[in-house]
Amino acid sequence: MNPTSKTAYRRQAILGRIHKALDAFYTLQKVDWEFDIRDTLRRILGLAMEEIEFDGAKTIERGLLIVRSADGDDLEVQAGWGIGGDDLAFSRTIVGETLAKGVPILCENAVADPRFRNAESIKALEVLSCISVPLAVEGETIGAAYVESRSAGKVFVDDDRAFLEEFAATITPYLKVALTHQRHVREIRKLRAEVEDRYGWGQIIGRSRAMARVFELSQVAANVERTVLITGESGVGKELLARAIHHNGARRGGPFVVVDCSALTEPLLESELFGHARGAFTGATADKIGAFEEANRGTIMLDEIADASKSLQQKLRRVLQEGEIRRVGENKYRKVDVRIICATNRNLRAEVEAARFIRDLYFRINKFPIEVPPLRERREDIPPLALHFVRQAGERKERPVAGIEPASMRLLVERDWADNNIRELRNAIELAVDLETAESIQVQTLEKVLELLGRGASAPARTRGPQEALVEIAGEPFRALLARGAAGDMSPYHIVLEEFSSKVVAEALRHSDWKLRPAARALGISPMKVRETFRRMLEGAVAGAGGDLTAAARSLRMPVPVLARKIDDLRMEGEGDETDAPPDAP
Repeated sequence: MNPTSKTAYRRQAILGRIHKALDAFYTLQKVDWEFDIRDTLRRILGLAMEEIEFDGAKTIERGLLIVRSADGDDLEVQAGWGIGGDDLAFSRTIVGETLAKGVPILCENAVADPRFRNAESIKALEVLSCISVPLAVEGETIGAAYVESRSAGKVFVDDDRAFLEEFAATITPYLKVALTHQRHVREIRKLRAEVEDRYGWGQIIGRSRAMARVFELSQVAANVERTVLITGESGVGKELLARAIHHNGARRGGPFVVVDCSALTEPLLESELFGHARGAFTGATADKIGAFEEANRGTIMLDEIADASKSLQQKLRRVLQEGEIRRVGENKYRKVDVRIICATNRNLRAEVEAARFIRDLYFRINKFPIEVPPLRERREDIPPLALHFVRQAGERKERPVAGIEPASMRLLVERDWADNNIRELRNAIELAVDLETAESIQVQTLEKVLELLGRGASAPARTRGPQEALVEIAGEPFRALLARGAAGDMSPYHIVLEEFSSKVVAEALRHSDWKLRPAARALGISPMKVRETFRRMLEGAVAGAGGDLTAAARSLRMPVPVLARKIDDLRMEGEGDETDAPPDAP
């Protein structure tokens, strides 16, 4: 065997060892995503450099694997080998030429080479001989393998260039996978850090004893696999708390999906929750997965669960009982692995007693109850919350607002924030920061903000005088009701509450020309609640009139054509308040 064939055999054996090392790395990366390929690259680069040095007694000062940065604007050394240790400098002129043209460069005498005579990097590094070959895969040049020597003796030759090209061809597919893997790991770490920063317990601000109790319960809830029911007024932070429970629990790696049960009509909500099959209804042109399937192995939050209809409550009960759902328009059931967190601003026990919420479902979702107190019951939390919102809002300004004047803080603490709690406070702070010209929020600015927000920033609590009474109890009928006691599942209290609710909704609908959404906005309740109350009211009036629409309309003080139209609308799957509204109606 001649010397050339011996060298070729030895080099093929070395490339085989490199290939095995890379295969081991690829397997390890699958089971340990924290594993860093740089160690593997340094080891295999060392094998290649030692072979080039061995063949011809050459001295290599530096061997590098260089790749483009993620943005493509810079070069990064992924692995280095050489006498210089951590000295990883290289000729950017030669490497840049390799990347630009995608061709190998052999420079036997760099100083005398007319191609690089003016290259400052070669002069500065005192390079006498070097090779740079492209790291290319699938037509894309992602970097270069670079070796250099400053020895005046043995210089690099074509055989060295050919071996370095084979080496590059062997490692580049693995290197491309590793770089993609590293980028994904960085992105995952960044996202995790953002999630931890945004949904960590530190983001739930409160120093009151009431909130300390909420923190304690929530941390326990995060570590147990139970259905959680979060109750509290609108704007107290129920969704933020639900997200913290999810992101600090065992399912943190899974999705977190929120569905507002008050925002959609029953057919649309059923499709949103469970999905639908193609052709299940008009407009269902393709299969669609629902929120439960989307949240598989994660958490689903059912916000305003009290607004779900009775039939939908039955379906939710099956999900909790059997762990399976059925898409609209399908006959088969599908298993789902989902943790459920429910939230409501209503008293669910009272809803059960009023026969508006299924008792069994209530006990199934009330396994781990957490009640978030309103802001007016924990006023000591207002200062830290307000300062937190100032810092957040101030970041948007070139000259950020740094704090809150003591008089302004007293004004904030004295208010009830009963309309929307923390969300209402945040809106006031953000607007104050936008309007403020001083370094801290002045009382004059805050008073102006509260005046601008009107009902959005509730005034301090005041006692309602007798002349302002809105409700009167009919004494004799009420005493008769008390004497009679409960009627079926309805206590006297809930019978009166049901009648009161219907009359309030009816008055709001008259005021808004019988349009549901404007009435809901005026009352400050969900459109679904108005719809269901209105539906029960119409059904009761028509039944009480023996099906006579004229008599029913008279009892409701409602035009007969509007009554007929609303009856049809409320039986339809779409929105019922749009039929009689002009095109530009709200």
